[in-house]
Amino acid sequence: MHLQTPTADTDEWDLLTTALNQYGIRHVAPGAKPKGPLPKSEELFFHLATSHAVRLRQAMILMLITHPDLDADARQAIERLGGDLRTKALYRYVAACALQRTWRTRLATDLGPRRPIQPVYLDRLALPPLDQDAGRATLVALSNQEEDSYRYDAWNGYTALMDLLLSELGDPRWGKVHAGVR
Repeated sequence: MHLQTPTADTDEWDLLTTALNQYGIRHVAPGAKPKGPLPKSEELFFHLATSHAVRLRQAMILMLITHPDLDADARQAIERLGGDLRTKALYRYVAACALQRTWRTRLATDLGPRRPIQPVYLDRLALPPLDQDAGRATLVALSNQEEDSYRYDAWNGYTALMDLLLSELGDPRWGKVHAGVR
């Protein structure tokens, strides 16, 4: 099932933040009840990757860290993308892998045991393995690639996002999936 892409930024925001909230990703909130059915799994990842809002594009990382069992859905969504959208989605996917590895003890303490996100794009992006410096070497190399290609501070973006996630983990509703979602 392919949902139509929302046409207005506010519609997109309301739709995707409500969908994220259904997966227990609570750092964003809708402004109004969304119009239309909520995207799930692969469709949600696709819409996040193509969103106009940076916070929604970055939410893909939080979805993967919180729900690594959805990594195949994320990969399917990435394969539907082209050009810079695909490249940036690959970066976010690998960032989630590296951040999960770096913070695995804290994440396991707060979220319970989670399996690792499948690290399938490391070779394609010519990045070091995740077991090198507990994922930090991968994240540094990834951030450098991103900064060279797109001229923004990827390292600070990823570390700020992880700071946000770690502060949100105190919310007992974080990561709790609502009935009927998946």
